[in-house]
Amino acid sequence: MNRILALAEKEFLQIRRDHVLPRLIVLLPSLMLLLFGYAINFTLKGIPLAVYDASQDRVSQTLLQELTREDRFHLALQAKTPEEVVRAVDRGQARVGLVVPAGALEKVRRGESLSLEVYVDGTDPNFAFQAQAALRKAIQEVNARILLGRALAGESVLPPLSPSLHTLYNPENKTAWFMIPGIIGLVLTMFTVLLTALSIVREAESRMMESLLASPLRPHEMVLGKVLPYLFIAFGVALLVLALGHWVFGVPVRGSLALLLLAMFLFVLGSLAAGVLISTLARTQVQAVFGTYAYAFPTIFLSGFVFPIDGMPRLFQLLSYLVPARYLIEVLRGVMLKGVGLGVLWPHLLALALFSGLVLFLASARFQRQVAV
Repeated sequence: MNRILALAEKEFLQIRRDHVLPRLIVLLPSLMLLLFGYAINFTLKGIPLAVYDASQDRVSQTLLQELTREDRFHLALQAKTPEEVVRAVDRGQARVGLVVPAGALEKVRRGESLSLEVYVDGTDPNFAFQAQAALRKAIQEVNARILLGRALAGESVLPPLSPSLHTLYNPENKTAWFMIPGIIGLVLTMFTVLLTALSIVREAESRMMESLLASPLRPHEMVLGKVLPYLFIAFGVALLVLALGHWVFGVPVRGSLALLLLAMFLFVLGSLAAGVLISTLARTQVQAVFGTYAYAFPTIFLSGFVFPIDGMPRLFQLLSYLVPARYLIEVLRGVMLKGVGLGVLWPHLLALALFSGLVLFLASARFQRQVAV
């Protein structure tokens, strides 16, 4: 027992003397708790809504007031045409579109049923289900008010407002169609960052890095040389996952394949540079693994991969803009499911390009500083 305790004491001393590992041991559980506690929220609030109201009367205004009550929906766009409503959902400016036809008040007074056209973003089946449920609840409450007056007057009780639902992009609510673009983003994040970080740290541990530093290679050339092989490997893995998703699960690719490949290239390049950056901060492979997981956790929770960003607190919605996988997944779902092009997706591509350029610069600068030391 004395020998066992002596060895255990030695291990504790090693962990305490490690400058990075104790911080990661504290940081990761804290990060997981915050993300699980705040980011995982399937109850949606403030759903962006685009509305075309051709009636502009008491019935349509009552409906809009009921939709925005209790922060169920947020009026993101007052459209001028019904087509603009669908375009707003395509662009991601709204997640739900509503078209109210003209003459709503007159039809309700005549005891007729008014058909409302509803367009729901179906890329996320869970979101589509909740959005439809919230919309139906609001319509039922408006109907209940109108029917109460009719019943007291002894008139017919035909539901005044009747929604005609259109689930866009994923009408059959296939979960695989929603998950696979996110899985591609997660695989690329874990695969690229972990492989690059471990490769460089392994060479540092085995003294191979000293030989490279003695060569005529400049720091930025060394970074790009380390990244290049994994760039091809990661790109091949991305194409494999994309092909399997398409042929096995039937996930469509409705938009430009070239646009899709460009987004994946920018993301992979930035993720590989992030792996290099982590390797300059880590001294052992264990530290590199922990650093990779700390980098990947926000990707899982804040990218919209599984958990809807609309349901997160405002602070975490803002933090999600710092997660590069969010932009990749937006492009993947936009191209694969919506079929939209560069005119809609250019802000996400620009964000990926800025991410890649910034992380490459930081990795090169950090690597050069490490070489100088």
